[in-house]
Amino acid sequence: MIPKIYHFTNISVDYRKALWSTLFQSKDFEYHVFFGKNKAIGIPEINRSVPEFDEYQDRFHSLRNFWYKGKYLFWQRGVISKCLTERPDMVILLDEFNIVSSWAAAVICRIRGIRLAFRGHGMYGNEKGLKLFLRKTFYKLADANLVYERRSKQVMIEQGFHSDRIHVVFNSLDYDQHRILREKYKDLSKNEVFNFFDKPELLTLFFIGRLTKVKKLDILLNAFDRLNSEEVRANLLIIGDGPEKKSLEAIAGNLSASKNIHFYGACREETEIGKFIATADLCVSPGNVGLTGIHCLSYGTPVCTHSNFALQMPEVEALEEGKSGFFFKQDDLEDLTNKLNLWLTSPKENRQEIRKKCYEIIDSYYNPYYQEKVMENLLKVGKPLSVEPAPSL
Repeated sequence: MIPKIYHFTNISVDYRKALWSTLFQSKDFEYHVFFGKNKAIGIPEINRSVPEFDEYQDRFHSLRNFWYKGKYLFWQRGVISKCLTERPDMVILLDEFNIVSSWAAAVICRIRGIRLAFRGHGMYGNEKGLKLFLRKTFYKLADANLVYERRSKQVMIEQGFHSDRIHVVFNSLDYDQHRILREKYKDLSKNEVFNFFDKPELLTLFFIGRLTKVKKLDILLNAFDRLNSEEVRANLLIIGDGPEKKSLEAIAGNLSASKNIHFYGACREETEIGKFIATADLCVSPGNVGLTGIHCLSYGTPVCTHSNFALQMPEVEALEEGKSGFFFKQDDLEDLTNKLNLWLTSPKENRQEIRKKCYEIIDSYYNPYYQEKVMENLLKVGKPLSVEPAPSL
């Protein structure tokens, strides 16, 4: 019999669809996922009725989640009973120490001799005091820790964890779909895609995501206005919706470059989103950048975001300065303006060459096939796959 993996996670977020589909199809292990719900989060869930899941319906398992104030998951009903009564070859739990049921499930796995791994962000390097103590104590219960990035692995090694117990699994979106669409869209004309601008042929900056305060889009709008203060040099596209939309539209309306700013609104169709990302020249994410960075690089488009990596999302490590993006000082309007100005005025490589540099790290690591290899290796060998050193951040 092939080994079984039981993966317990919080919810079945839609962007995991391609990853779960790939893992379900593995010939080296039988992969099961256990998850609950939280309607307050408002994140689209996986549609399990699609054809690729027809023969894997028995791999989906429902749990009952209990949340504190709708935000912090602290108990999952069903995890403990599964760990007590069944014997998978490996159990994977979220690496969040505030989930009390996971402490109990981890102890049960240790007592019963079930191989245990935690999966998540790992350590950021800014943990102190009680938080640091609890996180280290929790992580030490596992046989292995699956972290999203190399930086987190290095931080954990510095905190005394053995490198062989830390596996960098990276993260991924719908890699196969993106590969098809990026080839289809790589030669689209700006006049066709950005026809809502007066001068669509200009360099196009854009942001995509929820329009919330933590995204700090007011900084982007003001930096963009400064860039266009003497002459019109670029267009700015904002894709998304959220509580800050009206406020941001009001700010944009009072800027001298307002005619070159377009709020597209929410868009969930990947075929439409892909056109915008692939044809634009640069994504600017003044707040944290997470999977948005992976999304953009998948279509060959570089990313600009802030350089406070202790507060960034793990996917920021996919960006390499001068190759697939660049960084500015967090919350520093002047530095963002200067970095964007330098990017606008510096001689650029052929657009297709920039695309290739962005594709490279996605094709190497940020895809479900690499994550499948990590799982296979963990079951067979128990040691991490060899990966290239992290870019200099």
